[in-house]
Amino acid sequence: MTNRATPLVSIIIITYNSSRYVLETLESIKSQTWDNIQLIVSDDGSRDNTVQLCTEWINANRQRFTETKLITVEKNTGIAANCNRGIQATIGEWVKLIAGDDILLENCIADNLAYVTRHPEASFVVSELLEIDDHGNPVKSSKINEGLRYFASRRSVREQLKAYSRWPVFLNTPTFFYKRELINSIGLCDEEFKIYEDMSMVFKIIGKGVKIHFMNRPTVRYRIHGDSLSRNIAVENQRRREAVKIFNKYRKQNLNIFNPIDLSIYYENWLRYKYKGFYGHKGVPLLMKFSLFYWHLKLNGVRSY
Repeated sequence: MTNRATPLVSIIIITYNSSRYVLETLESIKSQTWDNIQLIVSDDGSRDNTVQLCTEWINANRQRFTETKLITVEKNTGIAANCNRGIQATIGEWVKLIAGDDILLENCIADNLAYVTRHPEASFVVSELLEIDDHGNPVKSSKINEGLRYFASRRSVREQLKAYSRWPVFLNTPTFFYKRELINSIGLCDEEFKIYEDMSMVFKIIGKGVKIHFMNRPTVRYRIHGDSLSRNIAVENQRRREAVKIFNKYRKQNLNIFNPIDLSIYYENWLRYKYKGFYGHKGVPLLMKFSLFYWHLKLNGVRSY
């Protein structure tokens, strides 16, 4: 039984061909000011020397952690399946997932636990992050995540579900921090989605009546580079297909076609993923101005939509 005064936190590093950055990620976990940590590395069939680097590092630093695990598979299965293997190996009261190219700020775990101590009703927390480039330097062009701020301003779970169904914003996924017991009610990541596993999880969480809390403090350095899946142009077609599946499976069930704003979301979805344009011209930015939701956000101070 975990001592509630010093709860065990399971930190899962999700890796795939992460050899360039994973040692920085591991060192950031070792440097946490929180002591009681289970370290799990779940590798998804890397073809580089990620597994070798992690094995050697864990062997040299095993004493730092309450428990360590290295999970490997021979064949790449996708982010959702890799996350699920890591989650199933957790024994901590709280769970923290991080990609093998990101970095935890040294107070990440302590700050999250301090927040949930102040807010005992919180079981799922997102926070701010700091963007860095592939060399670890701060990204000077980082902008305020207006979508996160808009979502965080929704006071109830019902409002969060409606807001996210209309606009599934980037909720600073690398900052997710949640109680392991949530998995018993929401299940694991939806493996139907290879790219949007985080989005499907958010829908499952708020769909079960669990409010997502926002801590206005950075806890992670999030690396921006061309090799990351979220930035990879080569998977753009798959990204678009999955976005349509997300709409059909998770979003539209929370939209009312008799609500003019909700109806405009159907229009936006058609515009983004099915509209072909005329003679090679689309003019989507102009056509978006015919969406009531577009103007709803503008009236609520969102400029970047």
